[in-house]
Amino acid sequence: MVKSTFTFQELKRTNHREIKELQDQKFRAFIRYQVWPNHQYYRRLFKDNNIDPFNITCVEDWAKYNIPLVKKVDYKENIPKFVINPSEVDGKPREPAQVVGNLLKYSKETGHNEMAKFVRNNGAKVKLKIGAKAAMGRLQSKMTEQFAPLQFWLSSGRASGLPSPVFLTRYDWELLEKNCVKAGQLAVDPFVKTGWEVISMNLFPYAPHLGWHAVNLGLRQMSKFYVATSAGGAIPSEKLVDIAGTFKANSITGMPSYMRNRFFRAMKESKDYQAPEKVVLLLAGEKIYDAALDDMISVLEEKGAKEIQAVGGYASSESKISFAAQCERHGPYHNVSPLMLAFELVKLNDDGTYDFVGDDESGHMSLFHLDSTGTVFEGFLLGDVASHQERGKCPLCGLDGPFFWDIGRTNDAEAQLDIMGLSEKKIKGATVNLTALRAELLSVSEIEEVQIEVAKEDMSDPYSMDVLNLYVAPKGPKNADYSSLIAQLKKMTKTNTEVTPGVFILDFEELVDKAGGMKFMEIIDSRPKPA
Repeated sequence: MVKSTFTFQELKRTNHREIKELQDQKFRAFIRYQVWPNHQYYRRLFKDNNIDPFNITCVEDWAKYNIPLVKKVDYKENIPKFVINPSEVDGKPREPAQVVGNLLKYSKETGHNEMAKFVRNNGAKVKLKIGAKAAMGRLQSKMTEQFAPLQFWLSSGRASGLPSPVFLTRYDWELLEKNCVKAGQLAVDPFVKTGWEVISMNLFPYAPHLGWHAVNLGLRQMSKFYVATSAGGAIPSEKLVDIAGTFKANSITGMPSYMRNRFFRAMKESKDYQAPEKVVLLLAGEKIYDAALDDMISVLEEKGAKEIQAVGGYASSESKISFAAQCERHGPYHNVSPLMLAFELVKLNDDGTYDFVGDDESGHMSLFHLDSTGTVFEGFLLGDVASHQERGKCPLCGLDGPFFWDIGRTNDAEAQLDIMGLSEKKIKGATVNLTALRAELLSVSEIEEVQIEVAKEDMSDPYSMDVLNLYVAPKGPKNADYSSLIAQLKKMTKTNTEVTPGVFILDFEELVDKAGGMKFMEIIDSRPKPA
């Protein structure tokens, strides 16, 4: 039987072969009866590339027919065209019966049984003129709920410049509510089995982004008690620590840079805070550096925590309706809603083509929606890179399905490359892996925080030599003698990258403010662009 999605318990009981079969079935129906008739951008893409959408039987067919992948710049230039719009086709109004017919076909083939029953019964009443007016009213209300954009949120703009809106319908919110809770359930599952109950705290910044809203929906469903707050908002970090202590929050979610540089710093300085014995940290929105996570864990242990489950979540504003999440700190990222969307790794070839990678190859993250209305993406390059993917039983938690390892998050520095997602830059002719370099620098015991900058020797001359700058906040006072630390960092960077950097010592607060405050820009490309 086709299912529209899995509950968390069903996800634990199923296997990757069943998931793949259902993914393909849902993808076929979604392309045929929602994307092809209703999506202006992909309808034109199929026509321009002579693609018959009814020949697309699985996600892999995207590469088989060499259908172009979509980059963020393509989306930014065509935002309205990515919104599902069933009321017109090729610029002309569509007959209501065709809208209803496409939705009925999609619902029947994808396990949306209640939707199919509703559309079929009311459509029959309209056709047979039995209570037709009331039935038509119900269908119009359902179409509004299904397809009319309700609100938008913004992609952060870290990887593509200015933020872009992604539109959600009421139907999207229903999907998100079903799916987002599973990311949290995966994170807390080892503790829940022992009878432990979730007292959660949301420390994502409150903004029109995926993070706060999805976490809010998920934590409300899975928690015995939920403390809904906002990082860096109306309540100072010191008071947020007090609130966490008062309510004995044992499951805390937030962005790594804020958590490490603000919340846990305030926690360490608190004389009154006492950590629960078992604590879950769910971090998302940025790359999670081991050194930063070690700092958070050490503070919790210092405050009395005995067992700490620290995991990462992965999503983007464009994924809209769900997450992937780790089962353990060093574990893979599991797609917790594989019947709603697919994360796939692709390899970009020199001739402009691409291939889906095998299980042992690294690749660029791409997104395929299998369900959703509002803004919909197929073959969308998220830009991030994973070391490899697998389909089968996870060696750590036993979950049997698609998962991927070692996700790196893009930011402005990497996004300047022609191919999104690479973590390398050419500086003075040398290829420099910036994210690897930053991880190495954070492992130095004397360093509290660091920002890497790619700049020009003469910032007024875009054709002058590239330079690499390190802005470093040491753990000691700013006015101490750090000549030996500076020499160490220069030698380390030269050894790793063949580039000798400029090293600038800053006060911790000064560096955090410089790097963007709550959303810490760990790597920046400040080079002026040629006119």
